[in-house]
Amino acid sequence: MRKHGISVSFCLVLFILPLFCLNLKAAGVDTTKYIFLDEIQADMEAYCLTVFSGTQVERFGLKVLSVVRGYRPGQNMILVIGTDERFQHAGTIHGCSGSPVFIDGRLAGALAAGWDGSLDALYMVRPIEDMLEVGSVESPPDTTSEAVFHFDLSGPMNLADVYRQSMDQLQNCAGEQGMLIPLSSSLPSQVCDSFRVPLHQMGFIPVSAPATLPTVSEATDFERGGVLSVVLCGGDISLAATGTVTDILGDQIYGFGHNFKGQGPTNLPITAGVVHAVVAGRNSSFKFSSPGPVLGTLQFDQSFGVRGTIGVAPKTIPLTIRVHRENAPESRTYNCYLASDRMYTPLILQLALNGAALLQGPLPPEHTVRYESQVKIKGQEPLILKNISSGQSTSDIEQNLYSIAALALNNPFKELELESIDATVEITSGDGSAGIRAVDVSGTRVRPGQTISISVTLISFRSEESATVIEFKIPETLSSGKYTIQVMGGSNYRRFVANLAPQRFRAFDAETLMEALRRVTGFRNDGLYAVMPIPATGIVLQQHELPQLPQTKMLLMQDDKRLRPVTAYQDWTESRIDLDKIVQGGAEIEIMVE
Repeated sequence: MRKHGISVSFCLVLFILPLFCLNLKAAGVDTTKYIFLDEIQADMEAYCLTVFSGTQVERFGLKVLSVVRGYRPGQNMILVIGTDERFQHAGTIHGCSGSPVFIDGRLAGALAAGWDGSLDALYMVRPIEDMLEVGSVESPPDTTSEAVFHFDLSGPMNLADVYRQSMDQLQNCAGEQGMLIPLSSSLPSQVCDSFRVPLHQMGFIPVSAPATLPTVSEATDFERGGVLSVVLCGGDISLAATGTVTDILGDQIYGFGHNFKGQGPTNLPITAGVVHAVVAGRNSSFKFSSPGPVLGTLQFDQSFGVRGTIGVAPKTIPLTIRVHRENAPESRTYNCYLASDRMYTPLILQLALNGAALLQGPLPPEHTVRYESQVKIKGQEPLILKNISSGQSTSDIEQNLYSIAALALNNPFKELELESIDATVEITSGDGSAGIRAVDVSGTRVRPGQTISISVTLISFRSEESATVIEFKIPETLSSGKYTIQVMGGSNYRRFVANLAPQRFRAFDAETLMEALRRVTGFRNDGLYAVMPIPATGIVLQQHELPQLPQTKMLLMQDDKRLRPVTAYQDWTESRIDLDKIVQGGAEIEIMVE
């Protein structure tokens, strides 16, 4: 449910009411079981079924105020008011969406919308004739094959840019986004609060537990009016959206009365659940719940509701997170699974990583994070991400893995199937960064083939200065002249390479996308580099490097009438030493090769 009015969006295929009734009756729908809109009038007594506590489905009195025809183009709704004292106390409750409404003993529809802040328990009811069409009418083109996020891959790949682009697209979602659904979480409240805006843009109200709550086993089956949870992360870390079951026909389950994300075919785990409490607030009220074991798969997500199949296993991604903390008595391992979804998977992965690091309490003010992760993609060699960050909590590994997942699921070439994600995070106290205080060189006049020593003085936070030496060899074939050696840390080195060799980080198809990802994830923050650009001939054709190309062939290949435009090949020589610190900044030294 949504503040400042009622919101139902992503309308799919609409039919006028008479056609609905004719289609349903022609299909043999039992009219003694269902009551349709043309039979409903104001002042009729009604009731709904929903769960206020535990798994017990209870009956709550309602009264029909009006039939709202033309509520949206091609849509009609039933306006009701809650007459039960508990409904009146809580007002409109997020998580009641899908609660079946009965009039004259027949199913009329489901609670689907309301007004936050209303003094009365007012609800809009989705007519049952609309809900029974979910999954049987034509959907838009199969959106499971369409990207949710669109990335600009025309330049060198940068995982930080990928993350910002997707966050911007979430922030700039235009128009109404449908009913806000409670997303119950076992993660700390500060984690949910820090992701409140993107979660809201996805259609959720984050609801964090006062203490960690595992998946419950009491909820073992679906029933009308019972909890319908859509699990985005399950196992040792839980993130599950809460709605209500409207109806069950054989192995088909209907719920919500509005869309989940409104994009047609989908594949998400569904479970029954337990309601711990209805939290009544001045501006909004919501159900706080936990999911049970997975019972089926949500397969249809349309504007009038959702529909799933009981007993069908959903597609999920195994996720393992190991956390070692210096100030914690023991290491912890979290075995989880993620729903496989273009929109949800990247952000839920980031939430799980952030939460796992903070479940044992906040990090020290000065801290260093060493992390390693393996992402398995079907048909590809695993992507290995191993690095270090300082003073940024776990944002580095979170955003990198978010970007990898987002690119795998949303790249413009083809969907890459995520098979599993494994992450290990080690958190220690102390600042792990250092700045370059001074650079000295053993000699500024050198000969080709000579090795010089570069002495680098580093200064760390609240630490004494330290010195380290990089041995740097001058190329034997280097021509006489003046050259510049640049000494830098890992982040500056990453920018240096992307500037001189952007072709190595560009993607033209799925294969080059994976190559670019391997190169990007191969950069280390804890290296100290000495680099020197050197003259080179040759060209670059897309990602293909053709160095030392004869001048005549270069002229021929640069003819844009024959081939695609090409760029000049640039080269450099480098030396590197590994440190246990992140070096910030850089310095330059001029040398003369004689």
